[in-house]
Amino acid sequence: MEWSKIASKKIPLSLIAIVLVILAILGLLYIDFLVQDEIINDAEYTIAEEDVQAHWDEYKAVTVNVDKLRQALDSGNLSLRLLDEDVNIIIFESDKADGYYRGYANGVAANEAEFYCGEDTCHCYVDLGTHSYHIVLTGELVGNEIIYVLYMTDYEKEKQRHEQYPIDPLTFEISNEDSLEHNISIEIFDPSNSLIFSENYSISPGEIIASPDISEVLGTHRYVVTLDGDYSFERSATVARAAELGSSEKLYFNFINNSESPMEVAVAMA
Repeated sequence: MEWSKIASKKIPLSLIAIVLVILAILGLLYIDFLVQDEIINDAEYTIAEEDVQAHWDEYKAVTVNVDKLRQALDSGNLSLRLLDEDVNIIIFESDKADGYYRGYANGVAANEAEFYCGEDTCHCYVDLGTHSYHIVLTGELVGNEIIYVLYMTDYEKEKQRHEQYPIDPLTFEISNEDSLEHNISIEIFDPSNSLIFSENYSISPGEIIASPDISEVLGTHRYVVTLDGDYSFERSATVARAAELGSSEKLYFNFINNSESPMEVAVAMA
């Protein structure tokens, strides 16, 4: 009887201890979420109307303190103010050497969050089920500040846009009007600056090479082109929706008989 009395007294004490530990952990997490600030800041920059993409349902220009973002990611959890929404993120996978972090948002495992942090630039993606946020480079500088665009895509609106105006995939074409065979290397980076295509081609005089469909990610894609293993240059093309007044841009690379300028590059609507 005495043992049962002792046990009956210990059980609620144990439960209380467990509850206190859980509350302490949650409290620490909550405090840690609150202290993350000054990572994303409004920028004194106006995004040109012609640069606004159809899938940017809400957007604004921002700057990102990459060092503070990296520190917050390294801590394992952070809170970001994305437009008018506070988003809490838990990181469960990271490769610090490559600057890659993966986690989930607002306590829902399906709400994927991905971050890439370079030396002084970053890219962020957060999926919240009904909408997503992206932070991508604009390629612009104001003073010493790198300008990003923070935009939100509403999935229901995007579905309606897709039904009305399907996406024209990114493609390109290579031709050779020279009398010599040439080599060309093409790398393509998507709007988040991730390498999505890399290929080397040998092209004979009179030959035309058409690429496969490469990307249906809306936005500007960057091409890095190397001719005959020697001369390199960059171009860009935008993936857009098929519409009456326009669609995706398609790049045409044409070798010509000119030693000083061996290639012509043209862009046209796909």
